[in-house]
Amino acid sequence: MTSTDYGEKPFSYDGIRLLKNTLILYGAEKAVGKGVKFMKNTKQKMDITFDHRAPSIVIKIPEYYNGYRDILKRGGIIRCITIITKENLPYCEELIKIVSELRHLDNLKGGIAVNESEYMATTVLQEAQPLTEVIYSNVDEVVEQNQFIFDTLWKNAVPAHVKIRELKEGLKTFETKLITGSDGSGAKEMVSTILLNASELNFCSSIEDLQNSKDYLINTMINLFNEKKLSSLKQTRILVPINQSNLRTIKNLIELGIDVKHSNDILSINYAVTNLDLAILIKGTGTGYSIQNDSILHSNDPSYIDHFSKVFDEMWKNGKDPERIIQSLENEVELSFIQTIEDPEETLDLARTLISSASNEILGILPNFESFLQQIDDGMIGLIRSVAQIHENLDIRILIAEEINDMMQNQIVEIFNRYDDITSITEDDDDLKLQFQFQNIDNFHLKLLNSKLHTEIGFLIIDREKSLLIESNNISSDSAFRSIGLSSFSNSKRISNSYASIFDAIWNQSELYDKLRIQDRLQKEFINIAAHELRNPVQSLLGYSDLLMNSKGNIESWNSFIVTINQSTKRLAKLIDKVLDVTQLENELLLLNKDVFDLENLVKEIVREYNNTLHLLNKDQIEIILKTRKKLSDESDDINSRSKLVYADRVRIIQVIMNILENAVEFTKTGRILVELSSNDESNEICLSIRDSGSGIDPKILPKLFTKFVSKSKKGTGLGLYICKKIIEAHNGKIWAENYYSDPSKQKVMGSKFTISLPYKGKSNHPDTP
Repeated sequence: MTSTDYGEKPFSYDGIRLLKNTLILYGAEKAVGKGVKFMKNTKQKMDITFDHRAPSIVIKIPEYYNGYRDILKRGGIIRCITIITKENLPYCEELIKIVSELRHLDNLKGGIAVNESEYMATTVLQEAQPLTEVIYSNVDEVVEQNQFIFDTLWKNAVPAHVKIRELKEGLKTFETKLITGSDGSGAKEMVSTILLNASELNFCSSIEDLQNSKDYLINTMINLFNEKKLSSLKQTRILVPINQSNLRTIKNLIELGIDVKHSNDILSINYAVTNLDLAILIKGTGTGYSIQNDSILHSNDPSYIDHFSKVFDEMWKNGKDPERIIQSLENEVELSFIQTIEDPEETLDLARTLISSASNEILGILPNFESFLQQIDDGMIGLIRSVAQIHENLDIRILIAEEINDMMQNQIVEIFNRYDDITSITEDDDDLKLQFQFQNIDNFHLKLLNSKLHTEIGFLIIDREKSLLIESNNISSDSAFRSIGLSSFSNSKRISNSYASIFDAIWNQSELYDKLRIQDRLQKEFINIAAHELRNPVQSLLGYSDLLMNSKGNIESWNSFIVTINQSTKRLAKLIDKVLDVTQLENELLLLNKDVFDLENLVKEIVREYNNTLHLLNKDQIEIILKTRKKLSDESDDINSRSKLVYADRVRIIQVIMNILENAVEFTKTGRILVELSSNDESNEICLSIRDSGSGIDPKILPKLFTKFVSKSKKGTGLGLYICKKIIEAHNGKIWAENYYSDPSKQKVMGSKFTISLPYKGKSNHPDTP
């Protein structure tokens, strides 16, 4: 189909010789003729685009004008896109009459036409002049491709009547359009025009783009500032999350005179909104920084501008001034913040993350027992238990702020038993158990406040550096999600430490309450015992003194009465002494008359006198034996003379030894009581141990044996061992007790053992003594 006469040039499509051809036609006659034939071949529709010069050609050249009219008469549809200007407005108004629909689109060059089976393209036209060069193709693939191009242009075009009204009445056309990466130069020009024409500039940038210099909007603005095209007098504001990565850029912006604020609430969207325009940067999928990889969504619609302006203003109000943020970053101090969380699932996820990240301390307050059960079902307590096992140095304390009854206590015991055997810290079988621990996990403590705080807030404090406050909805539900309302998270050390102080105060208050409760019970027991101890000797004194007063004869005949009165008086004096001792100890008024004496000789004297007393009381089945050695591991060496000397109050030491011996005799029915003295030159200590062969110490009593009013005896006041401990500690010594077992497996108790250690006399121990 080549014709040099007619200027026709055949083309192959994609390197393959086709039956259908693509031709270039030169010359006005051939071009117009091909255009007329194209219109005659149109059956149903013709889609055509041309620039601002073409409307005059279509209207003034009869072949085109009549061709358009004939298509419409055949029932066909003509969609036309052109550039409507003031100069071609009369022609466009005529053109509307011979097409089905006319639209306006800026920056059109050349033109294309597509019907059912053909495609034509023209070069740039001259006004009122016919076509001089035409590209024609009936290749299906070429037709389909250009049909797609036309449809894309049609979507972005503006109806003709809108543009015509704008030109006639001077109204501005509002449009929203996407400028793709393929229009790189146009996008750059458009962004620059927006920034230069605006009197107010507001930028919102995500942190990852600003730190990588990928925010094209802000980069363009910075370039215009550097080129002196933008004035610093313009109000320019930028919202951005400030961090170490973009710190240098932020400081440069501030030096340019731009207002900058920090905000963590910015989404991954970069936009610039001015008093006239809105430009949103849509990031492409390409790699590297290039406007060709991105798109710009531009709008001058006042509704969009107003919306984004209000959003920006609201975020600006809540933004933080950059000075403190920059100073914190330069000093490498973490920025403090408070975050409100509305999603319960997000709250629980954050709580798990915080618990797992703890390195020193976990403090928690549960507002009620129901919330504790919910945390069990959600696995939170199990997670805390696991963390406690992994980090043995972690201090974990959880407080339930509700009055507890027996049913709740039993539930807690059952829950703990699901994991393993439970260790319960309690003071008596009759008391509610108010503190629980997992077996072999000493750093976990669950405590019941057993009083109503009337709080609806739960606390979680991690390392006194991070805190999470959780609102309780007071909804009875197995689901923790439904019971959680709003929550507030902060990484502020001051805030977290303040909450931790509140927790400590409540925890200490709870422990004080427990101690007062126990003290109250013990004090009642002491009053009962003391009343019993007073009643018997007083009755004896009154009874026997009455008999003496009403009796006649020699005094020798009433000797038994006098002995009983004497013994009762001694019992009263002993009780009074104990009460006075406790009073002095409590008020720190105990005076010690210290002197240097030989402890071994003192103990020998005490043992000898006590054995004589046992003989007089017909208790020959009990024997006290004294044994001395240099070290506990050395059975042969005697204690040297220097190791036997102590600097102490002789009377008070006798009081301590006698009290322990009395207890040993009381609880030993038959057998030996072993009194053993040993010294240790390495620690400069002399130890005195008294071991009986009685029933041993009750395991429940043992941890609190040396506290006030603790006694399992029906005769004792529970003050003796407390006084002993205070006296020994006043001598810089130590006293402790333990059960003595027959074998290493500790299956059978063979008795109890009390040990006293005192520093022996030496220049290094008592430089102020003689």
